[in-house]
Amino acid sequence: MSNFSDFNKAFTQGLRQNDTNYNNVLIKPPERNITHKSINKTLVIDSRDRDYAKYPESNSYRVDITEEYRDITALELVYGQLPNSYYNIKSTNNNFYISENGSTNVYNIEIPEGQYTNETLLNVLNGEKSDLFYELENKYNFSRDENNLKCRIQSNNYTNNTFVYNLNYEMNNECNSCPVKSIDQNIGFLNKTYISEIIDLSYIYVPKNQIIYLNKSSDNDYKLYKITATSNTSKNLDFRSIFVKGDYLILNTGNLKYSCRIYKILNDKSIEIESIDNSNPIALFGNIFNNINILYSQNIYNIENKPYVILKISEAKLLTSLSSSSHNAYTLIPLSDKNTIINKGTLPEHGIIKYFNPPLGKLSWLDISFLNYDGSLFDFRGQENMLMFSVSQLNQPGRYNNSIDPS
Repeated sequence: MSNFSDFNKAFTQGLRQNDTNYNNVLIKPPERNITHKSINKTLVIDSRDRDYAKYPESNSYRVDITEEYRDITALELVYGQLPNSYYNIKSTNNNFYISENGSTNVYNIEIPEGQYTNETLLNVLNGEKSDLFYELENKYNFSRDENNLKCRIQSNNYTNNTFVYNLNYEMNNECNSCPVKSIDQNIGFLNKTYISEIIDLSYIYVPKNQIIYLNKSSDNDYKLYKITATSNTSKNLDFRSIFVKGDYLILNTGNLKYSCRIYKILNDKSIEIESIDNSNPIALFGNIFNNINILYSQNIYNIENKPYVILKISEAKLLTSLSSSSHNAYTLIPLSDKNTIINKGTLPEHGIIKYFNPPLGKLSWLDISFLNYDGSLFDFRGQENMLMFSVSQLNQPGRYNNSIDPS
């Protein structure tokens, strides 16, 4: 046994030792030139890069990605720009239905589309640009109550009847099955019938010589008056709790009727009124105030609540929601008064990231769409949008033709 061991040792010592050296091999394996587990690249999606023939609007389009993205582990929204194109009054909610004086005839008042504030919508309803209620017998004043923030609709009253603000389908004379498209919820009402309250003003008494003419226009029309009144019953008179500026009022005694509007509330017993359709001076006294109608909205009137737009990316479903519109969407983007900028200051602290496990093999395109809450496409009104993503990819070292240069 020992002789064999000595022979083996002597034999191996006589052989040349040669370590394996791949430098002498004809084909070398790829070098492991990548050390990172993943790399991030920036992907910019601009709606102007879409095919306009296939996707004429910037609210729904596909963008083909020319650079190859493979083994994607995450898609994160890091920046974006959306134009300020939101209309809070549009064709789906710009109708105002009303009937008056016990009539079954329903007037459909169409409000111009646009982006309104609480104040500018009231101005339009109050005839700043045109009299939307010119067909109606009564005059209407819209305001926002300073205390309860509800929408207040006031009307003068020729016939001592109520007016009806009605949003039900059966009140739509054009088509009983058609959508109402009402402004109701935007100004604090629900989809139901509301009947105004008659405010009794018969206790207001104006003594003689307490309607004082204040000025006269250049064409000699008497316009502005001061009225000081009192109560001829035990009921307390406080003009501040009855009227707001702009309210309509009818003063009458016998056959004389004067249509007026509240110009200023001076105190609890004194107001200034403006005559709106009379050229003769007002010289009345006694119980001359006609009743008025007032209706308050059920909820707060605030049209300035900022909406959000739903961003859907078919390749990146992220959200879970009870709403079918936002379920499987990528994210919700709150809109601002000006152009909406998406950046670190507006994004959630944890980011908006869609993780892919297992990794997404290849990303060749993105299908982008922007929706309203009801699922309809958001209207950018001819404006474009831009989104920027960080795309995380796996590094795949040690494979032929599949390594990704991290530079």
